[in-house]
Amino acid sequence: MNFYSKLLAASSLSLCSLTASAGLLDYNLVLTGNLSGAVHVEGATFVGGNLHSPELSEFNHKGYTPVSFDGLEVAGNVSGQMKILGGETAVYNTKSAGTVIECVGSTGCTTGGVDLSAKKTALAGEISSLSNSYKNLISNATANISGNQVKLQYTGSDDLAIFNLNASDIFFQNSGIELLLGSATKAIINVSGNVNVINTNLNGGWNYSNTLWNFYDATSLDFNYMAVRGSVLAANADVFDAAGFDGSLYAKSYTNTTLREIHGFFWTPPETETEVPEPSALILLLSGLGLVGFGRFRRRAK
Repeated sequence: MNFYSKLLAASSLSLCSLTASAGLLDYNLVLTGNLSGAVHVEGATFVGGNLHSPELSEFNHKGYTPVSFDGLEVAGNVSGQMKILGGETAVYNTKSAGTVIECVGSTGCTTGGVDLSAKKTALAGEISSLSNSYKNLISNATANISGNQVKLQYTGSDDLAIFNLNASDIFFQNSGIELLLGSATKAIINVSGNVNVINTNLNGGWNYSNTLWNFYDATSLDFNYMAVRGSVLAANADVFDAAGFDGSLYAKSYTNTTLREIHGFFWTPPETETEVPEPSALILLLSGLGLVGFGRFRRRAK
């Protein structure tokens, strides 16, 4: 990766660390809209719209929720049946009649009438900022396609593999996708376009916590019972059925037709060495959580 690319990658990592400190990457599931369907989420969950669980859902299933968090937060209405495990709490705005929220490891764990609108806005902004920073990274890896087999392959020597792909090129009927990272320890897979999976499978060995799918402009992701490996970042997408997620999900909404699991393979931002620029090189400008840009100047002799 050339120097410009490394510096841009470094700016993204700075953004990640800021985002992580604000809490987004401590969640296992964040939706800015609705959750419709039953789930088992191993860590903390935030739902910015309404939550409807027609069969039993379980939250904080593996006790990964940070001490300062509630196991479940719903900015809108909750309905159906659910458990909050690990002695954690649930907060929400309103609750439908007949809704059952069971506390496991604690008593009186639920609180209604809580205004979470400000937190919803903050998390939505963090998801968008993180996605936008990643999509601007320069690709250093390729997709090699032979028949219906897709190999996402990195052959360089950096720690971070970056793919920039079109959804239709890899998610086609009966495709099998394999990730081959070589010497890289983490992968960011930027994907443009919507996804409608037709019997696609993710094959081979995947390091789930080290893989992030960034569907940066998608409005619809229909995984159609595909087992998703790695975390998913899709700020504007309505996500539909998957056989489960081996990673975290950050999206607009999620709808499923039967119980699904979201495993606590949390995305952790990569750590890379950053070079100290010469006096005539790039200056990185960051404003808050957003990447403002970078410029170049040369020191002139007086």
